[in-house]
Amino acid sequence: MEIGDIRERNAFQSCFPLRLAIPPPIVPGLEKRVPEGTHTTHYFEYALLRRFDFVLDVEATNLYPKDVDVSYSYRRAPFKHSQFVHKSGAAFVQVLGGSQGFLFLTNRLLGPGRMGSAMKSKEQKPEAAAEEIRIKLQEICADEAALIKFYDEELAALGPDDPPPLSI
Repeated sequence: MEIGDIRERNAFQSCFPLRLAIPPPIVPGLEKRVPEGTHTTHYFEYALLRRFDFVLDVEATNLYPKDVDVSYSYRRAPFKHSQFVHKSGAAFVQVLGGSQGFLFLTNRLLGPGRMGSAMKSKEQKPEAAAEEIRIKLQEICADEAALIKFYDEELAALGPDDPPPLSI
C-alpha cells in the first residue's frame, strides 16, 4: 500500500514531509532533451532521489499512458504518487511534486533478524540508517542554493536546448 496512507493502518506511524525550498524548474521541451521513454512529470524529483540511492518501487497510476491498463496481482488500489525505496531497504519516499516535495517513511519491517544484514555496517540499526538518509535528504530539500545547484547540474547533464544545426 502507499506510504502516504500509513496513518490509516497504523496510528503510531506517520510519514515525514520533506518540502522543497524551491520547486523544480519548468523546462519547456524537456521531453526532447531526455532519453526516449523517460517520464518528465517529476524529472527533477526522481533525479534527486536517484542521487540518494533510491530506486522506483511503484509508479503513480496517472503517469501511465491512458491506453495502457495496468494491474498488479499484489496491489488492489491505484497509487496516487510514485513511490521509491532506498537501496538498503531502510526507507520509502513518495513523490508529491512541486514545492510539496516528498513524504519519507522509515521501513519499520526492516530490523534485526529480518533483513538487517543488508545494511553496510552490522552495528548500525536500520532505523538509524533511515534517519541518516532522511536528514541528508532534508538538508538539500531545505537549502535553496543546494537545490539551484542540483537543478543546474541536471540541466547541464542533459545538454543544450537545441541540437546544433546540420552542416553538409
